[in-house]
Amino acid sequence: MQPSASDSYLETEVLTATPQKRQLMLIDACVRFIERTRHHWRAEQDEAATESLIRAQQIVAELIAALDHEVDPKLTRQVASLYVFVFRALVDSSLERDEAKLDDALRVLAPQREAWEGVCKELGTTTPLENEAAAASLSDHDTPPKRHAGLDLSAASDRPGEATAGFSLEA
Repeated sequence: MQPSASDSYLETEVLTATPQKRQLMLIDACVRFIERTRHHWRAEQDEAATESLIRAQQIVAELIAALDHEVDPKLTRQVASLYVFVFRALVDSSLERDEAKLDDALRVLAPQREAWEGVCKELGTTTPLENEAAAASLSDHDTPPKRHAGLDLSAASDRPGEATAGFSLEA
């Protein structure tokens, strides 16, 4: 089966995105799947709700796995504990079909999303071409910030596709 144009675009966008942009894309996808779960529950579509919830859990598991514990162990443990809380909230929501648990997960993800969005804006990571131009304009002694809003920017993988292993971000 031939991939659709939107599938090809999404794949290209993920593979060419900076680590910071991929982190933001993962969080956005997780939020989207959590909201889909809520929608499917309300529509009594249990199978679709389960699929959405599993995909959100997979994304959170990938966010945890992508953390680099060698860069700043204390900060990494704090971020990991946030993601573990989100994962547990998603599992509990599944067991109890509890929308309040979905809300708990979203409350934790919202500031993470805002922080990564700020990082992307600060670094100008809207498109790969803009990123290359910005990197080329840096002098030898200027370097982009390594941390923003308490987040270690090196925690996201810089290897294309690693942050999306095993599932897709498609809407």
